[in-house]
Amino acid sequence: MIMFKYALKRGFFSPVALFFNCALPIFLMIAIRNLEGGEQLLFLIATAIMFGGFFMAKGIQADRMEGVLLRILAGPVTMRDYLFQNLMGAAVPMVGLSAAIGVVGLILHGWALTFAIGIALCYAFLAITSIGLSFVWSSIFRSKESSSAAFSAVATLLSFIGGLLIPLSFLPDVLFYLGALFPAHWAARAIQSMLDYGQFTRIYGFSIFAMALFTVVFILLGAKRRLI
Repeated sequence: MIMFKYALKRGFFSPVALFFNCALPIFLMIAIRNLEGGEQLLFLIATAIMFGGFFMAKGIQADRMEGVLLRILAGPVTMRDYLFQNLMGAAVPMVGLSAAIGVVGLILHGWALTFAIGIALCYAFLAITSIGLSFVWSSIFRSKESSSAAFSAVATLLSFIGGLLIPLSFLPDVLFYLGALFPAHWAARAIQSMLDYGQFTRIYGFSIFAMALFTVVFILLGAKRRLI
């Protein structure tokens, strides 16, 4: 599991990843005083996690561009092992962050246990989906700078039409249905379902399933595209 440890360490040494994975979510969680006044911050945290998941797994692009990937694959390591260990190295801290947010909500804000678990699960699935998207993204772009700039623009747009930056109910029908083609929409629906009902509902379960499906598709696409 050498690559797993390396990916884990590399993610924590990334200033951008640390900002989105630690500083910003913690700041937003402290800023939430109560659910009624802090609902929108839950969606902003989801946006930060989406960015954080992407940047945690962005190291595979650096490996490809710096020739590290060629040297790794020259040994007894398959592309599947390489991607899986990088996935785990990026996912473990993101899932830990999601769990920590649920615990902070329980202790600091008095969230109900079901609500805290529901929010944590939503964040965890969104993070892993974003990591899968990072695999695909890194196989397309040849420049780290253009990759980051393009993703920032696209992710902001997806957060907008997905309902993370503005409520889904405010979106025109065409943007609402267009947003359903992307994971951010289902994260927003899962969060809104927990806010509305405080328990696991059918739409919440379907939203989690949709994000899991996106994850599988992204990882399969990332594994099939040439990284070298």
